[in-house]
Amino acid sequence: MSEFATNLTHPRMRRRTALVASAALGLGLLSGCGLPERVVGLHDAPVEQTSGAPYSEAAAADIVARGLAQADRAFASADSNAKARKAILTGPALRAAEVSNRFEQEQPTLTTREAPQVLAISAGRGWPRHILATTKIASVQYLHVLLADGPTTPYKLWVSAPMLPGTSLPALPPIADGVDLVEGKDGVAASRQTVLTAYGRLLDVPTTLKSSKTVADDDAYAVALREASAAQKKALGALGTFTREHHAVAEDTLAFRLADGSAVAFGQMTRTDRLAPTAKAKRLDLPSDLAKLADTKSVTESLRLRWLMTTIMVIPTQGQATIVGVGEQLRGISGR
Repeated sequence: MSEFATNLTHPRMRRRTALVASAALGLGLLSGCGLPERVVGLHDAPVEQTSGAPYSEAAAADIVARGLAQADRAFASADSNAKARKAILTGPALRAAEVSNRFEQEQPTLTTREAPQVLAISAGRGWPRHILATTKIASVQYLHVLLADGPTTPYKLWVSAPMLPGTSLPALPPIADGVDLVEGKDGVAASRQTVLTAYGRLLDVPTTLKSSKTVADDDAYAVALREASAAQKKALGALGTFTREHHAVAEDTLAFRLADGSAVAFGQMTRTDRLAPTAKAKRLDLPSDLAKLADTKSVTESLRLRWLMTTIMVIPTQGQATIVGVGEQLRGISGR
């Protein structure tokens, strides 16, 4: 019989409901002269530019602030309220919100006192359109992407992911110029799907790739994960086995062209951790937190933990990509 400790949990956003304010117009304003300009909340629609970004930085900042507040409300909704989530979340953000509430751990809300900083707006007047923005949440820098499919649909939160300590983004084009999307391997060293796949193989246990010319694996997350893996294997010793496997999510990846021709890209991976007793052990006794989630105090065959990882990559025009942001969350746990 063996006990083991795990270092595998990682906090994510606490689901907190955002407040929505509404205003009513008095009867005195509803005269034949029309609505006066002083009425709060009424304004002309943003004027689209014929070239570069379709609208101003200020208009984009308003969209982001409103979208993040609505996203908080969506994350706070019950597991059964899929409609509320789909109204404001899409892509990786929706996939992250679909994690059962029982796996959620407290983390600061997306809505902060400081206004979000707009980093880029997709260029041109076509659709879909994207806005890349950043906020600082509990001393951690987050990147957010909002997406609108067409002129009659609202912007939805497409992804939110934390940047790793000590990382930064290369310069983006001027906001007024707009930013182009990068499709596949166009102008960069590797596609984001290739980068994600190689990165996951480098972190597998046992590793399925010793080194890679596609992506570096010396970032803070990779270092911490390898240390946690080594500690887990040491804790199990000869009484248990530990494996870890990664798979890139094929859909829902996106990349923006940076000023030097490189790209900042977003994508997701799934991760599965498996622990099993060897013939020398009758069972593995679980720590209390895992036992509660798995609904069992011990396993005689195996314990499986499933994770979702949201990643931010910088892919250069030549050379290795680097991972500058990773968010991970537990999606499921089962033991027998």
